[in-house]
Amino acid sequence: MTSIIPSSASEDLRASFLAFRHAVFERHEFDAIARFLHPDFSSSSPMLRGRGPAMYADFARLLLAGLPDLRPLEQVVLVEGTQLMAMTRWAGTHTGNFLGAPPTGRALHFATADRYETKDGLLLRHWDVVDRLEASIEAGLLRRVAP
Repeated sequence: MTSIIPSSASEDLRASFLAFRHAVFERHEFDAIARFLHPDFSSSSPMLRGRGPAMYADFARLLLAGLPDLRPLEQVVLVEGTQLMAMTRWAGTHTGNFLGAPPTGRALHFATADRYETKDGLLLRHWDVVDRLEASIEAGLLRRVAP
């Protein structure tokens, strides 16, 4: 049987990513973004247009305006070489505009699958899949279908 032991580089990248998420989404330290994102950072997400840490800071501010207490409930982070994959379940209280919906005061939940390519220990490129169905129902944008 072969055992796979994480390398210190993989563990360092994983720890850096978790520190990034903590700084931005739990502590709202937008100035910290430049420490974690490559100057040429880009994303394929329709929510993230442009390049660089300033673009990501604008996105984070917009997201946190609608869900100021947004936090990851569960994160699974896998690292292989310079690639990182994060599967996250998020929660936050809807006290500002979010998904085009006015504040409801309700708890919203959604899940993301984020893939990153890194360079020099920094996040360089990003791809994501976001499951907004639960949040859309909780925000009143969609109704559950009765059984």
